[in-house]
Amino acid sequence: MMKNSQVKTVTRRVAGRTPAARETTRVVPSPVPRRPKAQPPSEETEPLEGVEVPEEDADEETPPGQAGLKAALHPRRIIAGVLALLLVGAAAYAGWQWYRQEQLATARAEGSAAAGRYAVDLTSYDFGKLDENFKTVAGNSTPAFAQQYQDTTNGIKPLLQQYKAVSKSTVLQSGIVSATTERVVVALFVNQTITNTNSPQARVDRGRVELTLVEQDGRWLIDALQLR
Repeated sequence: MMKNSQVKTVTRRVAGRTPAARETTRVVPSPVPRRPKAQPPSEETEPLEGVEVPEEDADEETPPGQAGLKAALHPRRIIAGVLALLLVGAAAYAGWQWYRQEQLATARAEGSAAAGRYAVDLTSYDFGKLDENFKTVAGNSTPAFAQQYQDTTNGIKPLLQQYKAVSKSTVLQSGIVSATTERVVVALFVNQTITNTNSPQARVDRGRVELTLVEQDGRWLIDALQLR
């Protein structure tokens, strides 16, 4: 059997009535206030006590390359670099000067020694060995002086042979008039002991010879001659 409530519901549906709306449940506020939901920390939240917060640098971080450039351009570094360059330049100049002085000293010594030998060759001769004597002098001369010397000896050769002339020379003293690393002028005082058919008795002639020597291919050669 149906209950009375069920019968009433069926009757209402048949009659076209809808069941009565259920009474809406009312929400009664709680006597205890609710806690507000937790909010995310604000950007302005003060740091917690006892916790160190790293401070941001006021200046932007300098790139490594720029840091090295700034250090290199520091006034003290610039001054130190300039001083170092000046010291290196002074040392190089002093070394060059010393080298040039050494070269000049070598030229003076070698030129003076060569001039002593050549002065003897120029003022010594034997009528029986004239070609040999003249060849020796020409071999120690520049081409220009060798030609001048040959022209001179060709003119006096017949006389030397005719009078059977002989000359033996010695260098008494010498001194350098001027000198560079490539050219040396030497003054020499020479004694000549001369004999010939016109003067059987040997006579001594003293003269001053000035020789100009030039350096060519490692050799000192006669380039000019003056008789005083």
